[in-house]
Amino acid sequence: MSPMADMCSHTLYHQRPDSVLEAHTLRYHEVDPAAVTIDEIAALTPKPKGRDNFSSFHVIHRGAGATAVVADARCHVYELPETHGDPVAEYNAIFAITSELVLKGADRASLLVYVGQEGGAEDGFGAFFGMLPFRGVQLAMVTRRGEYGNPLRMSTPSGCFVCDTEDTARMGMYPVKAMFGPLAGREFRATIAPWRPVDIDHTASAELTRLPFKIGGLDLPMLTHDGSYEDGVAMLADALVRHYADDAASIFPVVSCGETVDAIGYGWDVQQGLAARGHEGYYFAHRSGETYKSYEEYGDAGLLRRVHAAQRAGRRVVFIAVGGGVNGNCTGLLAAITGADLVEVPTTPMHYNDATTSAKKAFSLVVDGKILSKNILGAFYLPQLVFCINETLLTISSSSVHATVGEATKTMNMLGIANSSVGQRDYHNILGAGEFASDFTSVILTARGFDRFVRFIEHGDQKALKEQMVALGGEIGRARAEGGDAAVLAALQQERRALLKGFLANFRRMEGGERASVQNFLTTINLEVVKAKAMFLSYSDPFEKYRALLFEYAHTLGHGLEAYMNGLYEEARKQGVEYADAVRQHGQCVGMAVVWAGHMSSRLGVLSGNGLHAHQSLVYLFNGHGGFNFRPLRRLCEALGVPKEDFIEGVLKVVRRDNKRGYTNCSGCKSVDQLVAGRPGKMLGSEDPNAEVRYLVEVDEAWQASVLGLAFDCEFDLVADLQGEKVVFVDQQGERQGGPHEVAVAVHASVRQLYSLETPAQAKRRLLASCGSMSLDNLITTPPRSADLSV
Repeated sequence: MSPMADMCSHTLYHQRPDSVLEAHTLRYHEVDPAAVTIDEIAALTPKPKGRDNFSSFHVIHRGAGATAVVADARCHVYELPETHGDPVAEYNAIFAITSELVLKGADRASLLVYVGQEGGAEDGFGAFFGMLPFRGVQLAMVTRRGEYGNPLRMSTPSGCFVCDTEDTARMGMYPVKAMFGPLAGREFRATIAPWRPVDIDHTASAELTRLPFKIGGLDLPMLTHDGSYEDGVAMLADALVRHYADDAASIFPVVSCGETVDAIGYGWDVQQGLAARGHEGYYFAHRSGETYKSYEEYGDAGLLRRVHAAQRAGRRVVFIAVGGGVNGNCTGLLAAITGADLVEVPTTPMHYNDATTSAKKAFSLVVDGKILSKNILGAFYLPQLVFCINETLLTISSSSVHATVGEATKTMNMLGIANSSVGQRDYHNILGAGEFASDFTSVILTARGFDRFVRFIEHGDQKALKEQMVALGGEIGRARAEGGDAAVLAALQQERRALLKGFLANFRRMEGGERASVQNFLTTINLEVVKAKAMFLSYSDPFEKYRALLFEYAHTLGHGLEAYMNGLYEEARKQGVEYADAVRQHGQCVGMAVVWAGHMSSRLGVLSGNGLHAHQSLVYLFNGHGGFNFRPLRRLCEALGVPKEDFIEGVLKVVRRDNKRGYTNCSGCKSVDQLVAGRPGKMLGSEDPNAEVRYLVEVDEAWQASVLGLAFDCEFDLVADLQGEKVVFVDQQGERQGGPHEVAVAVHASVRQLYSLETPAQAKRRLLASCGSMSLDNLITTPPRSADLSV
């Protein structure tokens, strides 16, 4: 094997670098702030990779006067209102203007100029305008300060909102790309502080398991507590108290949770556990769901003012997100913009294995109850600890279980058997992938546990217990808000704990093999999805801007469906139309869109035969309970008078604002997407280098419209079954021939067979296409011995 071939196909995959994070360097340019032009700023501001010029110009100022950039007709101009140092006014101004930026088309190729006032007291706002448009803008700051100060750490006038590039949780990312002002030009170099997360010695307790995960080369403690719920809460509180014991400032814990988690009591128990150890804080319960993933919902005036007061008193603010992924994302963004510590306590598998394994923390753009664009306002910020108490996962809904599997079907289809010899060739260009690569299709073999878990959740006794807990939780919440009698509150909380104990006891009484199958499902899906994320985020792409955008597979139409349907749920609420059966969580929409993506690949001619069959079977295998069916959504559309054409156009309107579009130049009737080619684990490439490095391809919007029409007609409402030894797709009606495990074994065997069919010659041709102009004779014809895994 030639050295060049070895570098391309072997070295990156097997490397284990210590760190890949780079400290930020900021260049200050001497100019006249009033006279500097947009062209001068554009010439000196770094452009995003792959771009030679900026796509649009945007300028934010407050009373800047007659500056050249404000007067330039080519610029979209926004004026910052007076905020008087009030954190609530600052928060609303930041997000209102950033939302307007997004609506006016600002993307990663846009130049954003922030023009500060005399004295520079409000310069800090600029950092947040550059940070929050999630796929990025290039921010240049024009300052009028008479001294440099520290341009690598900025805050708003109140001091509540802080952006410090040396904070390790930001992984070296800083939104200010260039600075312009009246002082002599110079360069500022940041350093990244040592990473000191809330680590717990998992070897000291048989009840703790640590999942393997790194991001940007940093070890992120991800711990599963397998003991009782009560012991888990106590262990978490003790760990936080120990970690901050040497801190000169006492901690101010802010426990944030959605309404269901609040009602069950998980958030309150964590809050009380810390209060009992001498750490009083703030309890923030809010509405749940994607429609409320907005800055308005989380910009609670009481919360912001208590955080601000704690900061001014010198206390260390620690946000603790207890609940699902929406709460974790939004609470994480609050921590990011206030410079607080973040701890995540997932109570759903999706939050645990998907949301916490990304530094992305984001709000959606929601206007009048409609999601205009998903996850479009955000920041990259790491939690200090992820601590999952396993028993809390038992109280999730059937929709949540399906959502977990929907995301996993995406992962299985995009990565396949990544630790096989074929898989290593597929992902030879991912730095450090070998440390975490796995047979991600092993999730297939947990189908029996998935089925048993859904049956447990849907059992009448369990549903009744949960409904009682939630109702009692609502009563507790109202009494707490009204300052009710302490003894009455304590009695209600004790009653709720008894209901939760009964719920969990029913699971422990389940027959041993059945209970073990559920536990194996949860353990396997959490482990495999976490390893999949680590395969890309550990070293190769921690900011998910290049190869790790692969995790957006099936999210283009999935996000569109989710956003549009959330609008219909709001409309159904207003009209009093029942819609519970039509609710599809994020991961369910992704799972449905996986099937649609397979169909589009088939129409394009890049996925057919056994490869197409295997791709679709990964979703249909888990559709025995109808969690990925469209028919309930169609019934809701019909009840609200929404025809097929309006549904399709509504989804496509969201797609046209998809946050991946800034990476490629889409023509008018085109969209950007990701598609599987040949078999699971093999992505379609692109001739556009900006697209190829992100596994993106252009697709005709007409194809997307067509597949949405087929979905509306319920063409994909199928389930995998056996016909003899053959896997077939049938409708939901009628008796099935194979049980979940038998079908799963056959599906898994079909995927492995596809991997064994790729010949060395085929691998050579594909590797040649990936590695450029290298001679075919220099490419490997057999996998390295260390990677010779049987499939």
